[in-house]
Amino acid sequence: MRSELSGFLAELSWPRPQAPAFDPGSAPADPVVLFELWLREAVAHDVPAAHVMTLATVDVAGRPDARVTLLEDVDDHAFWLAASETSPKGKQLGRVPVAALVFHWPQQGRQVRVRGTVRSADEARTAAAFERLSAHARTEALEDRQSRPLHDEVWLSDALGDPSELLQLEEPGAASAPTWRLWGVDAGRMEFFQADPEGHHLRLRYSRDEVGGWETELLRP
Repeated sequence: MRSELSGFLAELSWPRPQAPAFDPGSAPADPVVLFELWLREAVAHDVPAAHVMTLATVDVAGRPDARVTLLEDVDDHAFWLAASETSPKGKQLGRVPVAALVFHWPQQGRQVRVRGTVRSADEARTAAAFERLSAHARTEALEDRQSRPLHDEVWLSDALGDPSELLQLEEPGAASAPTWRLWGVDAGRMEFFQADPEGHHLRLRYSRDEVGGWETELLRP
């Protein structure tokens, strides 16, 4: 029987961040501007995979699910990610169009939380994003077997094969897979969390108002 981990976990500590200065009073009115600033600072300070995020969704029965995925793009309103319509992730995004995102940059003591409704991108935007994928990623999208049971590793190798062979089956000028698409999380609420080496932290929350602008408020730790 596996022993409990309580003692082991009690000895672990939260990393002490090299916290950049953050003054909520001088934060920009648009949280997307602040997000871009924090993301660029994370990359500049060598935070690994700063564009990786946790995506939380729910299924039609209200059961939560979460996984780590990549941020594909950000615009004035939405945070964009990729998923096949036939994958568990895509089914949940399509059938229950709400989601939450978390970006965590522990070296800087920073988190950004995003919550909002979900919509799919138009064909042009989806095609442009698909075209930017590597040949291997495009092959996997065309195979469309994500999250299906893997019964035989040899079968997987045979199915994927040489990416160039499957890509040649695409129509000239086509740059998409039938079920692969971009999904946008339209931010209705964003929270910025800044810790410091002494264990204190600030929480600044942005919420959409009735006319499409943003209201801000500080939260208790």
